[in-house]
This record gives sequence, C-alpha cells and structure tokens, in this order.
Amino acid sequence: MTTIWLSVLLLLLAGCYTANPQSDFDQTALLAEDRTGASVSLKDAWSTSFEERSEAWDGIEPLKLEPAIVVALTNDPELRRQLSLVARKRAELAQASLPPNPRVVFQFGAPLDAAGGSPGMVQLLQQLTWLWTMGDRIDRQDEQLQAMILDAARTTVTRAAEVRVAYTEAAYFRDIIELRRAFVATTRRTLDLVSALVEAGEVPEVNQERARIEHYVAEAALAMSMRQLRGHKLQLLRLMGWPGHGTGWDLASPLMQGPVEGMPTESQIVRRALEVRLDIAATERMIRAAEAELRLAGFTRIPQVEYRISWNRNFGDRPGLFNGSAVTLPIVDTGYAHIADAMAQLETANLDAAILRQNVILETRSALNSWFQAEEQLQLFDETLVLESERVVESSELEFKAGSVDSTELLLTQQQMIEQQLEMLQHMRQSALAWIGLETAVGGSFEIPLEKPEVEVETRS
Repeated sequence: MTTIWLSVLLLLLAGCYTANPQSDFDQTALLAEDRTGASVSLKDAWSTSFEERSEAWDGIEPLKLEPAIVVALTNDPELRRQLSLVARKRAELAQASLPPNPRVVFQFGAPLDAAGGSPGMVQLLQQLTWLWTMGDRIDRQDEQLQAMILDAARTTVTRAAEVRVAYTEAAYFRDIIELRRAFVATTRRTLDLVSALVEAGEVPEVNQERARIEHYVAEAALAMSMRQLRGHKLQLLRLMGWPGHGTGWDLASPLMQGPVEGMPTESQIVRRALEVRLDIAATERMIRAAEAELRLAGFTRIPQVEYRISWNRNFGDRPGLFNGSAVTLPIVDTGYAHIADAMAQLETANLDAAILRQNVILETRSALNSWFQAEEQLQLFDETLVLESERVVESSELEFKAGSVDSTELLLTQQQMIEQQLEMLQHMRQSALAWIGLETAVGGSFEIPLEKPEVEVETRS
C-alpha cells in the first residue's frame, strides 16, 4: 500500500501543469509580432487593460499607419477575448494533469437489541484508471492549447491586416477629396470665365448653364467623398478599439505599394504559405489532439479500477483493516461507440486540414494574381497620362480665353482630366489592397523565416 501511494505522490509532483497562462500569452505575442506590419511589443501592449488607451497616438495629430496598427493591437477587445480563450485551454490542461480526488466514506452504527458494541467503518477510495490515461489526457489538452495559441496569434495578424485595409480605404478617399477639391476649383474658374463672356455678349447663356451644372456636380461629388471618408474613419476607429473617438483628424501615410521587383514565383509563394501560416499549424495540432482522444477512447474497452482501503469495527468492538479494489467491467458499454466517435473526430480533423490547405493554395494564388493584375494596370495606365491630361486642360483654358475653342470642348477636357486622375488613384488603391491580401495569404509577411511555427507549452509553475 505504501508503494502505491508513494507512486501516486511522485506522479503528482512530476505531472502537474501550471494554470498560469502568462507564458502562453508571451508565445502568442512572439508568434504574431513579426507578421503585423508594425514594430510593436505585443507583450507590453497586452500587459495593461484594453480600456487603457494606447500612447502610440494622441488622437489629434495626423494618424500614420503604424500607430494605427499599434493602437488596434493594444485596445481591441477581440484580441483580449482570444487571450481569455487561451487561458481557458491552459486551465483545462492543468486540470487534465490532476488525478480525481479520493473519496472517504464514513459509516457508524448502533445495535438495535440490548447487546453492546458500537460498529463503524471508514473507507478511502481512489480511482486508479487515471494513472494510465493521464498521459493521453495531457497530450490532448496540450495540443488543443497549442492550437488555441496559434489561433490567437492568427487573429492578431488578421486584425492588423484589417487595420491596414481600413487605413488604405481611408487614405484613398483622402486623396480623392484632394483631387475633387482641385476639380471644384477648376470648374469654378471655368464658370467665372464663361459668365464673364456671357455678360460681354460673346457666348450664349447656355454655355454658362453647362459650366454651372459641371461645377455643381463637382461640388456634389466632393461632398459625397467627404462623407465616405468619414465612414472609413469610423470603421478604422472601431478596429483600433476607439469607436467613440472623433473623426476630425487627418491621415499622414500615403497609399502603400508592394515591391517593384524581386517577387518570388507562384510555387515559392504557395510553399511559403503552406509552411508558415498559423492556421495550418493550428489544424496540425488539432489532428494530434484527435489522435490522443482516440487513444483515450481505447481505454474504455478495458476495466476501470478503483483502489479501496477501509477500517471496520464490528459489534464486538473488534477492529479490522481491509485492502482491495473495485473493477468496472466493460460488458454492456464495451467502448465501441466511444472509439467510433473518436475515429470520426480524427477523420474530421484530417479533412479540415486538407480543406484548409486547398483553400490556402487557392487564396495565395488568387492574391498573387490580383496583385499582378493591379500592378500591370498601374504600369499600363502610367502617371504621364495624368500629367498630359492636366497640360491639355491648361492649353484648353488658354485657347478658350483666346476664342479658339468653345466652352463645351473645355468642359470635356476637364472631365477627361478628373476621370484619368481618379482612375490612376483607383489603380493605386487596388495595388495597395492586393499587396495586403498577398501578405496576409502567405502568413502576414514575406520577411518571416521559412519554417513552421513552433509552440512550447510550459509545464510547471
């Protein structure tokens, strides 16, 4: 008996896992930091409450992209929710490393006749099946914890990419507003010129009406773009965890562009995605967790053992000590259903991993194709076309003043100029968004080492 209890004690000392999730939070931070597109210490960012505003931006100065990402990773409650899920998995792992509590049974009696004696019994019961199932239970929870750490890191990377997209959309409308303001000034200048000629009787009034309509349309488009910019600012603020903050600030960073040269081949990019993506690594951990679950299900086919030791005193006040075991035989419940369920879970995990890998390949190839398409359009359109259209407008205005062209032709050249400017900006936006999508598809960045993400689970406190 002493040997049994000593063995149990040694197992407890050797196998207990800490319930403190701090090391898991730190690993989540390390996995995500190089994939966010910003220089940020997530360990420091997550050391305070999400309600405590980040000092990366004061909320007044023009907002740059990197501070926007830092604020989001610090103040977004969704990321803290992911960390709380990691903490739950850590607690489940700590619980899996503990044996079931022993049971103590007390029974005392009294004789119903005139005879003497005072019977009693004290019994200690300890379930022993956990001794040979503990390893698999720990393996299952360990793999699930690793998967949750990887998933929390992936959520962090995804949120950073969402901030980059929202910032790009806002910056796009900021630049549109700049173009439309310049166009409003151009149409105002044209309207003044035509009005002066109408007053002089040199052109009919219909030309003035056309110029006035063009000016009003330009002002309406400017007002709509300003409202759209505010909408994108609101979306950006929500992603940053500041949904109630005002929108009277400016954006400082330009539209992002990908590398001009040095892009890897499609096969290299797909290989990188399959190797370094956090969600793929998480599904691999879930497969291993399902394998441990299947091993655990196999133990339901063997007897369940309980150790018992009891002290007993009979009516003659004679004490006795009993040693023994109770065995639950798998006769009715043979464990077949448990094993079938575990096998189905393992098959599901393998299929989930296969589906994800195929989706990743599609996502990566599509993202690369979208980026190439955006870059080709940007190069074909070329900024010189915009500059040329601006020179044509300047020439048309001079010729209009000289009487060589009429107001209709001048308005047409102005419309062509703003259309080409907006199209150029749209291609720049598509290129920036395509690059963000491509970086996200390959795991967050092209700069991270080409190796599988690793997670080391801390054992003892």
